[in-house]
Amino acid sequence: MKRLMIPIIVLSLFFPVEKAEALFGIGIKGLGDNFTVDGWNDGTSLYSLQSPGFAGSDGVGIGGFIYIDAIPFIDLEASVEIAPVPYDLEFANVITSLPTTQFAWTRISTYFTARKKMIGLGIPFLGGGSFHLGGGVNSHVSSKRADLDMMSDLLGGDLVNGGSDVNLEDKIEDFVTNRDNWFDNSGLHVQASLQAKLLTFSSFLTYRITLAEGVVPGSNSFSTLWAGLAFGF
Repeated sequence: MKRLMIPIIVLSLFFPVEKAEALFGIGIKGLGDNFTVDGWNDGTSLYSLQSPGFAGSDGVGIGGFIYIDAIPFIDLEASVEIAPVPYDLEFANVITSLPTTQFAWTRISTYFTARKKMIGLGIPFLGGGSFHLGGGVNSHVSSKRADLDMMSDLLGGDLVNGGSDVNLEDKIEDFVTNRDNWFDNSGLHVQASLQAKLLTFSSFLTYRITLAEGVVPGSNSFSTLWAGLAFGF
């Protein structure tokens, strides 16, 4: 009998088994975006604003999500994310050269996804795993990339002579809290994910492609890899 246990356990990993499923779950996740924003250098012989650019991999985002597994043939997922990415900014004019200061580009996003289980793996009495494909709609609020108009506001409208008594770091909060410096956009997305279940817990690993113009400066799309842990009810 003992000799039969190992083959039975091995085979059970490759065939779904009937078990009680959680109706829905709630969880948290960490994420990283994949995109690149090239550096920029704007200005004249009297003043200049420059940055080496930034990439999604420079920052780490966090988020929360809920999912529903109770609907036949399809699962639903909703999530909210915030993903800040730091970048360096330097400004100089005929009066002063402000020290390099770190700004941040940030997106705050919501995703609504319908996903379908394509492959299921079962572990008797404990849980199982599954591979999902899905897609849906998304909406975003993303911050404006720093430019000369922004710098002009921070320097009181004087790009040529302003800045001698300005602490650029103190001005960051003014820039971030100004709603005019944020953009609203929406789009579509597709994703592939692995879900592993153990008792009432589920872990997720998801690769997603977002198609949304204007969220990332100069790009119509970006990809995201996120991992999460959820508790099922």
